[in-house]
Amino acid sequence: MKWRFDPRTILYLLIISQLVLFLDGSIVIEIITVIILIIPFLLTRQFYWGIGISVVYILQLLATFFLLPKITSPVLLYPLSMVSNGFRELIPGMMIGIYAIKFTSLGEWISLFKKWHFPKFFTVTFAVFFRFFPTIQQDYQQIRNAMAFRGIERGILSFVKQPRQTFEFILIPLLMNASQVAQDLTIAALTKGLSMPGKQTSLIQLQMTKFDYIYLTASTLPLIFTLGGFL
Repeated sequence: MKWRFDPRTILYLLIISQLVLFLDGSIVIEIITVIILIIPFLLTRQFYWGIGISVVYILQLLATFFLLPKITSPVLLYPLSMVSNGFRELIPGMMIGIYAIKFTSLGEWISLFKKWHFPKFFTVTFAVFFRFFPTIQQDYQQIRNAMAFRGIERGILSFVKQPRQTFEFILIPLLMNASQVAQDLTIAALTKGLSMPGKQTSLIQLQMTKFDYIYLTASTLPLIFTLGGFL
């Protein structure tokens, strides 16, 4: 099933999720919000994200209600509380960030920024940021392939057994390449004329679909429930 979100929908979802978090709604409202945000991953068969986030969220809930009340040592209580409560509240924002990468394209965001007359420096910065992490991920995969070709052990077990080798073969090349990647992406963005003065047009025409309207409505329900005190 093909599912595309309009960038305006993603911005709206981000605002709504943060408002629900800011208003400190009940745990039921939080669960409803997370379920609403997980559904697109399942409908588009991206089970890696949908099931993965669901499992992490359920484990955090179980730790909050069953594990933390039994812990009396502050040494264990504070870090576990940060993981189960603090990180749990970041999950809606993280999912919307994944939406921005999985369900939209950079061209759609640039088209929106031009339409809303965003500053040029913001558009260029966003274009570099949007492309930076996927490019770094490709570099990381190439490093892992090179390690496998040379018979070098990799993965979590390798990191535990030989952390120095992992840092030397993976982390250091990524750090050295990161600045060059950022520079190349900035040059590419400037070459496309994103910083040129004057009115700019775009070939991409943004249009809301039925999926956008469905999620605009569904995502508003947790906020209505929170403000109305229904749950």
